[in-house]
Amino acid sequence: MKRYILLINNLFLVVFIAAIIFSSCTSDNDQWKKVTKDSVQTKPGHKRPPVYKIPSPIELYLFLKENNIRFDKNLLGNPDNVSKYETTKNKGLNFGIYASDLAYCTVFSRSQETFLYFKSSKTLADGLGLAEGFDDIISKRLNNNMNNTDSLYEITNDAYAAACQYLESEDKSDILSYILVGSWIESMHLSMNSVTKFKAENPVVVRIAEQQLILENLNASLDNIDKKDTDFSEMKTKMKNLQTIFDKLYENTDALITKKQFDEIFSKIKELRKEVIG
Repeated sequence: MKRYILLINNLFLVVFIAAIIFSSCTSDNDQWKKVTKDSVQTKPGHKRPPVYKIPSPIELYLFLKENNIRFDKNLLGNPDNVSKYETTKNKGLNFGIYASDLAYCTVFSRSQETFLYFKSSKTLADGLGLAEGFDDIISKRLNNNMNNTDSLYEITNDAYAAACQYLESEDKSDILSYILVGSWIESMHLSMNSVTKFKAENPVVVRIAEQQLILENLNASLDNIDKKDTDFSEMKTKMKNLQTIFDKLYENTDALITKKQFDEIFSKIKELRKEVIG
């Protein structure tokens, strides 16, 4: 169990190619550095734009658990709202929300909630045309292993990996980006709500401040997607506006983040999440 958790804790999520999907490994000491851009060959003579990598949301949830943060079901998205999301943008963003909630439930060994959020994720995956990952075979595996935490990790990771490979092969970078943005917003929502009293030296507060670098990589990945429609442009603008707030942390001298800055970021996360879930 410990060996498996350590493995998961070192996995990366590939921005632009993978959304909340665990791929390449790095050490804990390097996880907050900006990651070198790579390029991926898809077919002879064709090269995709740069790939950016950031730590996955599950790392943040493992960190919360290790710091004795309690699971809070009331913070999760409403799994009954899936029918509300009709556009590709709304389906993608909320798939990210539900998939992030799924990871949170898995980390905290909440079997019933894990299955519930897998079902919600599957519904939106079907709506997005994801032919891999969230299928009946995975559903049956999940149902048959509800009391086995190790298996739940493995099964949900298998689902994400299969979905990633499918979207990558189909070159659906816009859908991947929507998913990643929704997932990251939800991870910020869950972690910031876990802070009951602000202290700059609180390890959870420090980890939240370090999300500044992750957001920079996320926005860099969005900039490399050549898509001009209004929905995608609006999303990019909102994420850059959030980056502007985070960039104020560079001005600090005595603390990584102040309470005023924390509250300002928290307010913006609340606003963005409310827009996403509708």
